[in-house]
Amino acid sequence: MNQAIYTVFKNININFCFFLLFAFSQVAFSEAHDVPLEDLNGNHHSLDKYVGKGKWVIVNVWATACPYCRDELFDLTDFHDRHNKQVAMVIGLTLDYPSFDYPDKDELVNYAMEYFIDYPLLMVDQKLASKVIGKPVDMIPLTFFYNPEGKLVHRINGVVTEKMLEQVIANPDTSYSLQWAEQVPPEFKPE
Repeated sequence: MNQAIYTVFKNININFCFFLLFAFSQVAFSEAHDVPLEDLNGNHHSLDKYVGKGKWVIVNVWATACPYCRDELFDLTDFHDRHNKQVAMVIGLTLDYPSFDYPDKDELVNYAMEYFIDYPLLMVDQKLASKVIGKPVDMIPLTFFYNPEGKLVHRINGVVTEKMLEQVIANPDTSYSLQWAEQVPPEFKPE
């Protein structure tokens, strides 16, 4: 009888430990869309202003000093310009590279004007970007897709193209998936 009671308590403890592990892992990476983020004009926005409002929201984490990020700028801008009025929009979460700290605001303003970036650019560091997205921001470029209902459904590691952006928003599947782009900075490629 003592062995049966021991086995029951052991199973309860194991299940409880798994529950705690799951619960705390979800808290560590829960989305914080209400966190205010500064734009280039000093105004504060939060992702909840955009996410879940009936449009796809594509959040691109990037840096001006990242050559791979520069490769995708024209595709992101063209996509945003074509879809912003109705179907989808792009938001840039900009950080410094290689430090993953906050970017230099003046440099970013000049860069946005030079490259004609007309979608919202919000300044973050790695920790804040991870908190807002609810997933680790451990490389750049990195692109997250929120469906029109506001659910995070896709992540692309590496350089996105307009074709890739179109493919994701054309897919009604709402289960979360991760994709590696063909072009990924060597320091972030999986082994």
